Amino acid sequence: MKKTLVSTLILTLLASPAWAESEVISDKSLAEKAAKELANPNTAYASLNFKFQYNGGYKDGGSNFTTVFQPTLPFPLDGGDKIIFRPAVSAIDNDFNVGNVHMNQSGVSDISFDLAYAPNIAPDTIVAFGVIASFPTGSDELSSDQFAVGPEVLFGKLSSERVVGLFPNHLYGVAGSGIDEGKRINKTSSQLFWVEMLGGGWTFGTAPTISYDWNTNQAEIPLNISVTKTTVIGGRPWKFGLEANYYIEKDDKTRPDFMIGFNITPVVENQLASWLN
Repeated sequence: MKKTLVSTLILTLLASPAWAESEVISDKSLAEKAAKELANPNTAYASLNFKFQYNGGYKDGGSNFTTVFQPTLPFPLDGGDKIIFRPAVSAIDNDFNVGNVHMNQSGVSDISFDLAYAPNIAPDTIVAFGVIASFPTGSDELSSDQFAVGPEVLFGKLSSERVVGLFPNHLYGVAGSGIDEGKRINKTSSQLFWVEMLGGGWTFGTAPTISYDWNTNQAEIPLNISVTKTTVIGGRPWKFGLEANYYIEKDDKTRPDFMIGFNITPVVENQLASWLN
């Protein structure tokens, strides 16, 4: 499963031409420009995002390892507006206990995505409106067995020094056997983000995702910190990052105390946008 995700990364990079700016600039300047652009949720850069996350500190012992693949595919429109498509799928390896039950599960999660319209309002303003959805395509033990959908909105401010904003959404189950079993998805989430540009392709920031499950009346609140470095390898910007969560509010039975993650994000050509044009 993990080999499949890595193979997908390699094949996608080989299938896309080497990324390059239309203007001739140094690798250092390109890295700084790419770091700023990739910190913007409404980025014009297509990219592949791989997240490798270790979750530990479960109440009854054990750990989890999750690999997330989430490409960002922007489609430019006239006037600077964009349509942004972000699908995501995770490979999950659970090895923790819930009371006397050992959760030994491996497989893939349901495929989710968000599709947003990002109008070009002003150079320093980040705005988008769209939908978030989830399809029951995951492994038997890891799937919600339902189709869920809901609205999302994004608002933020962008400057040469930082990017700040918030990204709330609500996901609600509308069809599937999971609803019949009384497990309807009904969750509100909001990602808050603050990223400081440190120069040289470095960034430092926080982007916790706070959520509330209306079925269980359970909130989840992590403290988050991240450090990233964008560099140019073979003419292509690559973003490398370390991040960590510490959960100050969570479901003690099924959520860990902390998460440590390593992220790899190469910038690529959006072949879909090229074909459509």
